[in-house]
Parts: sequence; C-alpha cells; structure tokens
Amino acid sequence: MILERHARMRLAMELIARRARVSIVHHEAGVPRDTLRALYRELHGVSAPSGQLPTIGGTTINSRRRQLQASLFAVTYLRCRGQAAAEQASGISEASIYTIIAAHDVCRTLAGAENSLDITRCWVTARDLHIGTAKLLGCRACEVHFLVAEQSRFDRTCPICSLYRNYNEAPAVTGEAAGNAFAQSLQLPPEPMFQRWSGGLA
Repeated sequence: MILERHARMRLAMELIARRARVSIVHHEAGVPRDTLRALYRELHGVSAPSGQLPTIGGTTINSRRRQLQASLFAVTYLRCRGQAAAEQASGISEASIYTIIAAHDVCRTLAGAENSLDITRCWVTARDLHIGTAKLLGCRACEVHFLVAEQSRFDRTCPICSLYRNYNEAPAVTGEAAGNAFAQSLQLPPEPMFQRWSGGLA
C-alpha cells in the first residue's frame, strides 16, 4: 500500500512537471485534486490551468502545423506502445500513461518544445486513438503517416504535402524531399541527414 501510494504520487509529479491538466493527473494517478493544485503551484509558481478537456481532440487541431505535431506524436506513441512491456486491451491505462510520457519526451527531443504538442494534447490524442475518433493514414505521395481526427477542420489530406505546397508552390512532395519538408514545417534547419526513420526506439 505504501509503495502504491508512492508510485502514484511519483506519477503525479511526472505529469505536473510537464504541466498536465489537474483533471488528467487526478484520473491517471488518483491523487486528490486539492493536493495536485498545491503541488502544481509549488512546482511552477502559478495556479494550475482550469477548463474542461475537449470531448473530441480533433477540435484542437486548428492548423496544419498542429496536425503535423499531432501526427509526429501519434506515430511515436504507437511505436512506443508497441514496445511496452505491459499494455491493457482498452482504455487509458496506467501502463499507457507512461507510454504517453515517453512519446511526449521523444517528440520534444526531436522537434523542440515549441514545435511539439504539450502533454495535455498528447493525452487527448492518445485517448482519441484508443477510442477510434482519430487514426493514422498513409500519404501516397510522400509515404508519411499522418493523423486524421473527427471534427477536425481539415480533410483527410497530408499536412506535410500541404505545407510543402505552401512553402514551395509545388504540386506535391515525393521521395526524400519529405524529410526536408518535415523539418521546414517544424522550423528546423533542413539537413541532408534528416531522413525517414524506419527503425524502432531504443
């Protein structure tokens, strides 16, 4: 019992350190909301943000750049989940919240904090993947997987190809140009070594 309480408080601190919404932390860790709000203020020096979570995450994908960020997280999350030692069959489980944290951190390492989803949007995206209101599709032009979600403002077209056309006025992006377009859309310096990644996560 003591070890379980310690584990749940540690999970709560992991999430609050990443500025997760109190409602998410309470749901995942089971720590009282008052305790979480006090912990948030102590860690960040400000009150925890309030407001309801979106019932459908597609409503938060309000730009192609945001769609690209969500796609990067979704691909990373599913790869991490595939390698997780334990994963329950359905719903957001304690095992998967650690997978969400891991994928969130990988995205921040790859693209930078300013070009990645925050932990709350990561949680919402993972939730929507679980319940089927979001999924990944493959682009026939650039061969990249991208996220589509219910009630998104965009049709089921690739955000990389869309951003590439906006930047370069080209009909589509093909082959290795996808890597540079991906980097450019995230405001990263395009480099020849930024290639499509087909391996797993260490």
